[in-house]
Amino acid sequence: MNGPFTGEKAEGAEGKAAPVAGDPVFASTGPKGHRQRMRQRVLERGAASLADYEILEMLLFPGVPRRDTKPQAKALINHFGSLAAVLEAPADALRQQGVGPASARLLTLMPGVAHCMAIPKEQARLTLGSWDALLEYCDEHYATLPAGQMRVLFLDSRNQLLSDEEVRAADEAPVFQQGASKAQTAKATAEALRKAVAFLLQRALSLHASALITIRLTPAAMGLDHQMGMDAPLIQMVLKEAPLLAVDVHDHLVLKNGEWRSFRLVGQEW
Repeated sequence: MNGPFTGEKAEGAEGKAAPVAGDPVFASTGPKGHRQRMRQRVLERGAASLADYEILEMLLFPGVPRRDTKPQAKALINHFGSLAAVLEAPADALRQQGVGPASARLLTLMPGVAHCMAIPKEQARLTLGSWDALLEYCDEHYATLPAGQMRVLFLDSRNQLLSDEEVRAADEAPVFQQGASKAQTAKATAEALRKAVAFLLQRALSLHASALITIRLTPAAMGLDHQMGMDAPLIQMVLKEAPLLAVDVHDHLVLKNGEWRSFRLVGQEW
């Protein structure tokens, strides 16, 4: 019965002792390799179809153009213990095991290449630096969202969008006790406003945002001007607190069926 490598016998099946810790990974490092067939395998099935020693064998190809690299690949894994250990070995240690200068330089580059490939690519950020860009964004992203939501757009110093998040109703709405007095009601309302403002500004800090825009999706039964008036206490508190944390408040919009109102443009206290 053939083993995992051509010409090698499987151990254990014929009464031979199983390998123990410390034994070489490969029993032998021969015979000849087949570069073209390996390249074809990669083209047809991808590099995942290769064993570790075959990956190392192919990495040695450029520095060893006319010699079978399978024996050297297996010998390196035997010596260092694994493919990862070979790639993490310093150039001097590789050269001591017979690796040429060109191959050593290539192998020592692999960990850096792997690290770069593992870093997530930063997606291009959307810039909301004009009314047209902001209103187009709202039309595209908010048309199917439930009415009544408040959204907040967190922006960087170039008005690029960092995050678009919902201000949860629980963070806005005061909790009233049954039979509460006007003073208790006013206290509960002020507390709810403080919590909502704290949520907005804490998120701005965590995102390293330089500015924010708040947006209310007005319910069908409410007019834009009435919604603007209801939102005024919250927005005025945000305007008061945000500059203390070096966060700009660009505006507050209320939207409904393609219509909109701006806190800045309708003369609200800004």
